[in-house]
Amino acid sequence: MKVVMIGPFAFQPKATVRARAFPMAQTLAARGHEVSLLLAPYDNPAEGGRTYERRGVKVCALALGHVGAVTPLRAAWKLASLTRHARPDVVHVFKPVGYAALAGMILRLTSSLPLVTDTDDWEGTGGWNSVNPYPWHWKRFFDFQERWLPRHSAAVTVASRTLETQVWGMGVPPERVFYVPNCPGPDFVARCAATGVEDGAQVRARLGLGDAPLAVYTGHITLGDDLDLALVAWSQVVKHIPNARLLIVGTGEGLARLRALAAALELDDAVLFTGWVEHEAVPSLLRAADVAIYPYRDSLINRAKCSIKILEYMAMGKAIVTSRVGQNLEYIEHGKSGLLVTPGSADEFANGVIALLRDRALAERMGREAYRRINDLFTWERRIVDVERAYQVAGARPR
Repeated sequence: MKVVMIGPFAFQPKATVRARAFPMAQTLAARGHEVSLLLAPYDNPAEGGRTYERRGVKVCALALGHVGAVTPLRAAWKLASLTRHARPDVVHVFKPVGYAALAGMILRLTSSLPLVTDTDDWEGTGGWNSVNPYPWHWKRFFDFQERWLPRHSAAVTVASRTLETQVWGMGVPPERVFYVPNCPGPDFVARCAATGVEDGAQVRARLGLGDAPLAVYTGHITLGDDLDLALVAWSQVVKHIPNARLLIVGTGEGLARLRALAAALELDDAVLFTGWVEHEAVPSLLRAADVAIYPYRDSLINRAKCSIKILEYMAMGKAIVTSRVGQNLEYIEHGKSGLLVTPGSADEFANGVIALLRDRALAERMGREAYRRINDLFTWERRIVDVERAYQVAGARPR
């Protein structure tokens, strides 16, 4: 089958292309499909203007130049034109809002190509629209896109159970909606296997951590994240374990707010911010840690998301403390492959971290069970058949 995927932005710094679209494309290519990935890298223009092959997938990133008011429409038209020219058997659009979704709308109105839409976050009202400082007219248009494109697609792939019910609620028949949770990418899994204890020791030496109990968070730091809960919890952790350290790896719009909170809580020595780190270095940072963390509040965003961070923690064999929300309930068995605490509770979060930092043997057992669970249930090789089913349904529908 010839597949064209349309990604919403660049490989980095955001995760959807790197952690969802490309691993899906890579696995499809390994199964004999011809897969192309088209990108409009407005958020990282340095990636633009290149066409290359990566892991059997042909990648084409548009050269956008200066990003102005007409750039989205111009880029979407170019994406749609390239897709039509490729004459694929199916088109897979990633995210029902933004550049890729606009290209999908153009294709739906100007071609008879079978269209599949993928959604991995709730973007509209109650979701990222309510967090990000978009202009009002963008918010209105994103709300419209998020509902229009799935309803006018031949099939929809969703990353979480919450998104599955949301799409059903739009009127899309259940037989056209396919649950495809995120999985660790094959490349990341290979890097984890190649990362040993000595790599973690080097990270600790470089950061001057010695043998201090260490928790880690990795990933893009958004305006809507709940990492403030981690810092409030950490102010309690250090009262019980004074030499404990929290390593926050990444950057983003929410980083300045987080640094200010750490200073206000007098955690300057207890919390280390690394800033931007290439994703290839993440396994070594995880290897250095005793525990991996990701606190949530109970919100529509958190119920809908399917966090790749949690999956990468599990693939690295790390004990996890996170919140009892959404997809976390599918991935983690409480007390066995991680600890699930009440959403929004910094006290419970702190108690979970303290328990694992004080008992490294327990943390190692949970990490081994997390690794086993992710390999048994959540790999792209296992889940890709549901993507292929979505393509078959899309191809069979009248055009």
